[in-house]
Amino acid sequence: MSETAGTEAGYTTVLRWFGARTGLAFRPDQRQKARHAIRCVMDSLGVADLHDFARRLEHDPRALDELIVKLTVPETYFFREPAQFDYIRREILPEIRQRLGADRSIRIWSAGCASGEEAYSLAMLCAQQGLARQTQILATDISPLALEKAREGVYGEWSLRGPSASAAAAREYLHAYGDGYRPAPAVRRLVRFELLNLALDVYPSFVTGTVALDLILCRNVLIYLARETISEVARRLYDSLAPGGWLITGGGDPSVETYADFASIVTPVGVFYRRPLKPTISRVLPVPPAFVAGAAGKWAAESAGECAAECDTIGDGLEADDTAIRGMPAANAARPATDIAAAEFLHQAAAALLCGDYREVVRRTEQYENDPSACVLHIKALANLEPQLALQAAAESAGRHALCPELHYLHAVLLMEFNRDAEAVQAVRRAVFLDRSLAIAHFTLGAILQRRGSWRDAQRHFRNARDLCAARPPDEIVPLTDGEPAGQLASAAAVQMHTIEAAIGRRS
Repeated sequence: MSETAGTEAGYTTVLRWFGARTGLAFRPDQRQKARHAIRCVMDSLGVADLHDFARRLEHDPRALDELIVKLTVPETYFFREPAQFDYIRREILPEIRQRLGADRSIRIWSAGCASGEEAYSLAMLCAQQGLARQTQILATDISPLALEKAREGVYGEWSLRGPSASAAAAREYLHAYGDGYRPAPAVRRLVRFELLNLALDVYPSFVTGTVALDLILCRNVLIYLARETISEVARRLYDSLAPGGWLITGGGDPSVETYADFASIVTPVGVFYRRPLKPTISRVLPVPPAFVAGAAGKWAAESAGECAAECDTIGDGLEADDTAIRGMPAANAARPATDIAAAEFLHQAAAALLCGDYREVVRRTEQYENDPSACVLHIKALANLEPQLALQAAAESAGRHALCPELHYLHAVLLMEFNRDAEAVQAVRRAVFLDRSLAIAHFTLGAILQRRGSWRDAQRHFRNARDLCAARPPDEIVPLTDGEPAGQLASAAAVQMHTIEAAIGRRS
């Protein structure tokens, strides 16, 4: 084999492995650019042989990350494609706010956020519209290096190279920082940056925050993906949207309307996509009808003591008015209705919830306030109709059934929906205090504490979630989740632990 042929085979090996790992693909006309990027990374690492480089990629995450950055070359700046942002401001945000109500959280995902300018632009836009208190923005990327820069949030003039009006809109929320700029704290706190590979089947998922989203921006990402990967990503993005939710792609991205049941919306600034407004999923996670005493009891019995040492201080975090539940034995998630006819009635209510017939669920369950399982169904349905009433019902039910960890957990989820994180911490602590085996409660508590800057406490609860799930078969469904496999939740918890360690390392 000639040297040229051997070299070409080496490039092919690297690109084939890279594509399988990341989902990124390169057309024939992009191969020269890809070869140049590979050679640049090899030179920076001091690796001369392509086959040695391929082996290096498998064992050195930093090398892979450098190659991702070189091969994708993200083109981003504040308010890139300003016409799209203007449409979001004029049409999309008002529509979402009207549909959800003034008090509900608006969930936004910047998928493929690169160094963070897009996510911060969305935060600036929401702040400008008076929505800062109601907005949660998830920003994800495949590159840890890009996320590191995004979390640091320091930018130069190059990030303000768009039209003068867009640059001026960004400057309003930027503060001088050394030789550059940094988004104002009120903007920074709206955005959470996480590592996520769109090509992997890790979303939609409650644990990654990729469920029931109102707006997803996935711009200029699909152009890098293979056709079969685009199809999978489009379906998962569709499933990640709440009914009525919007998806915005880039002008150069391929159409996704043939891959899922999107409604294509032709606008003056391009074609956008929506998930139809049908009551097909719960805004709050639906209850599995067969769960109540079965799965939770199984996990509790088999997981007893596994995280006891880690959880000994949980009770110390409860406020004084929670002492009534101290010293009492833990309970399962709910007890069934005592009357056979009532049990069948509630079973039909659970089926109606899964079908999205929320008013029927409310009608069937409102007379069973003394049954915890009925209260769970009632609150989950009400959350899709009258969120404020659902929050009130959750508080009352959790008080009435103080030994039901599922009701405390559901109360915490609703408090988070209204951005009442301090109260949510207390509610989810009660759930964990009652049942230490609830992996999703540990994960949720870790997520809230992480957002509030309590990194060490957050890390402890992520570890509990990971260890509880790692002790289970990876495909076993975690109690109180919407079909979340134990292996997936364990992986998500491990990623969060790594993120916290990196953040602590940067501060030390």
